[in-house]
Amino acid sequence: MDHPHENAQQASTHPSQSTIVISGDGDHLALTGSLGSATLSEATNSLAGWSCSGVSRSLDVARLDNLDKAGALFLCSLRDKGVELIGIRAEHHALLDRKIRPEVESVPRWRLYAIGLGKGGHEARRDLSEIVTFVGRTASWTVAALIHPKYLRPASIARHISEAGIQALPIIGVMAVMIAIVIGYQGVAQLHPYGSEGLTINMVAVSVLREMGVLITAILVAGRSGSAFTAEIGVMQTREEVDALNVMGVEPMQVLVVPRVIALVIALPLLALFADIMGLVGGAAISQFLLGVSPTQYLARLPHVVNGGDLFVGLFKAPIFAFFIAVIGYMHGLRVSGSAESVGRETTKAVVSAIFVVLALDALFSILFERLGI
Repeated sequence: MDHPHENAQQASTHPSQSTIVISGDGDHLALTGSLGSATLSEATNSLAGWSCSGVSRSLDVARLDNLDKAGALFLCSLRDKGVELIGIRAEHHALLDRKIRPEVESVPRWRLYAIGLGKGGHEARRDLSEIVTFVGRTASWTVAALIHPKYLRPASIARHISEAGIQALPIIGVMAVMIAIVIGYQGVAQLHPYGSEGLTINMVAVSVLREMGVLITAILVAGRSGSAFTAEIGVMQTREEVDALNVMGVEPMQVLVVPRVIALVIALPLLALFADIMGLVGGAAISQFLLGVSPTQYLARLPHVVNGGDLFVGLFKAPIFAFFIAVIGYMHGLRVSGSAESVGRETTKAVVSAIFVVLALDALFSILFERLGI
């Protein structure tokens, strides 16, 4: 076999440690020098056509000074194609006989579970730390904007109230009615054997006003407006618009977060109040259908069943839930790294985190109000 650089290569009787010399012709060639990562490309190009021939060929490797794993894999591939390797040095036998393959270490299943648990704990600790940080920053900028109204952005606040509040009224109303009907139906089914199905009205009214109205509203807002918040900030992050605001000397927290926080804090209590009203309407419908209680009788009984404290408990939690939903959405929006996949991943995490925080806060408030006797 003829090679373009054969004469120059043969002239170099003592190649350096980072060169490879291919000498000989026809079916018998010899390698001299170093066969490794640095020279593998040259050797592969020179021997590609020669090694594919069906004729019996031999390759003398006795004068190879250095051979690493990459070079050994290349020689093993030549041997698999029918090339005879002759003159193999003793120190190279181990590499060539092993037919080196990437070693994949088998990890026990219990260790995988432990690793996953550790990663989950680390991410939870990081999320908690970032939430506390963002809560402090958001509270600081929001209070500063309220103290100095010139920093408020009424147009932006109005737009977000419309998107997060007014446009969410249909789904909030339908969900509140359905939840009240489910609670009422299950209440009648469970209390009928004891002859106390009349207490279903009490259960529906108290559950809707104290817990279900605000809780269902907060969960829907987290999935609807919180995810939109994360996606908007995430897209701005991928387009480097957030960095552009910083370069222009504009604080992103003031422009992007404060209007959304104020809008959600205003919209969520109003949505919760609307959900309470629609839940009571659903309770009236199921009471008339299952108990034969007319809407007039239902309304006359409500003041004896619930009071202003029950309504206060539900509405008191709404702005706090709204604040945390906005903070978590902004936090995950800033985590977007620049790809569409990252936007989707962080949006999903934002919804899950917001719902988890809402449920945790609701549980804490339930315990607190019970201890305070409210």
